[in-house]
Amino acid sequence: MTTRILQWQRVALLASGIATSMASMAWSQELYQTHTDGSIWQSTGIPCSRGSCPGWIELDNNPHMYMIAAGGGALYEMHIDGSIWWYVGPACSGGSCPGWVELDNNKNAIAIGVGGSTPYEMHIDGSLWEFNGNICTGGSCPGWTELAGSEPMQLPPFGYFAGATGSLVVYETTSTKNGAYLFMFDAALDIWPQIDVGYPLPTAVGINTLYDMQEYPNVYSIRQYTGSPITYNWQTILESKYSSDGGPGIMAAGGGLYVQRPETDYATWQYTGTPCDGSKCPGWVKIDNHRFVSSMAAGSDTVYQIRNPSNGELSIWQYNGTPCTGNVCPGWVQLDNNPNTQSIVAGPVLFGYYNSAAGGRAILPAAGLQPALAP
Repeated sequence: MTTRILQWQRVALLASGIATSMASMAWSQELYQTHTDGSIWQSTGIPCSRGSCPGWIELDNNPHMYMIAAGGGALYEMHIDGSIWWYVGPACSGGSCPGWVELDNNKNAIAIGVGGSTPYEMHIDGSLWEFNGNICTGGSCPGWTELAGSEPMQLPPFGYFAGATGSLVVYETTSTKNGAYLFMFDAALDIWPQIDVGYPLPTAVGINTLYDMQEYPNVYSIRQYTGSPITYNWQTILESKYSSDGGPGIMAAGGGLYVQRPETDYATWQYTGTPCDGSKCPGWVKIDNHRFVSSMAAGSDTVYQIRNPSNGELSIWQYNGTPCTGNVCPGWVQLDNNPNTQSIVAGPVLFGYYNSAAGGRAILPAAGLQPALAP
C-alpha cells in the first residue's frame, strides 16, 4: 500500500508543477508551524538575523484550520468540520492559497496523524482509518480503509501513534485498574497484539522504534521497544528521579529521542543509543539548558523547540548538533520570533482524544503542541 500511495503523491506533485525534489525535505524544511489565526507556515531553513526572521513560506490562511500532521515530506490539515486536506502546492500568493486537495469530508473525523507519508484519521467513536490513495471527487471521498473499530468511550486517554516509516502504528487505551495498555497494528482490521502494560505516560515514535515512560515510586523509567517481530519486549534507557515538579518533560522522537529531565533543572537531553546497565544510564548527552521550553518536535535528523519564557515572548529554535559544554549550550539557531505561533510539527505525534477531569471529551493538543511540565 505504501508504494501505491507514494506513486500517486508523485503524480499529484508533478501535476501541480512542483519539483520532485520538494518531496525530500532539506535541513529544517520539514518543519511547519501554525498561527493562532489558522495560517500554516513552512520553514525554509533561513535563521533569524538581527530580530528579522524571513525564513517562512505561507501555505494556508484558513481560519477553519484545526490541526496539521506531517511526515515523509507530506503535509495534511484538518478543518474544524472534520474535512481533511493534503498540501500539493503552490504556496500562498496575494492572499490566495490554492495548494490543497481534499481527501475526506467526514464530520466524524476528529484527529489526523501521519506514518511515513501516509495519513490516518481517527473518528469520534475511536475507530482508525488509513488513506488508500483515492482523493475526493464530486463530494464523494472513498479513499479510507478501516484499521481499528470503535472502542468504549470511558477509557481515557485514547489515541494513536504512527511510525515514521509507516510500518509502526500503535494504539493506546487505559484501564482504571491496571494502568495503560499498548497495542500494535498487525496488518488486518482489529488485529492489534498487546505489547505493553503498566503506566506509560508520554509515548513517542521514532523512525523505526517506539518509546514510553513508566512511573514507579519516586522514579520515572524511559524505555525503548525492542520487539521484532511483534513481542512484549522493552529495554530501559533512562531512569529519572521524581521531583516536586513531576517527571521528565517533553519526549520527542523522529530521527532521535529528546527528553527534559527534572533532576537537571529540565535541561534537554538527546539519547545516543546506549541502554542502561544496571543503575547506570550513560546513553545521554545534554544539548540545551533552557528551562522554558513549551513544545518540542523532532524531525528526521534534528529537533525543534518552542520557547516561552515568563515574559511571554514566543520563539522557535533548531538544534544544529553541537552539545552543551558544562552550562554553555551553543547548539541552537533561532528560526522565528512570532507572537502568533501556536504549534510546531516536524514528524509523527500522538493523535486522538482523552476524557477531561470535568467529564467532557477533549482532543489531544492540536498540531503536536505538547505542554511542558516545567513551570
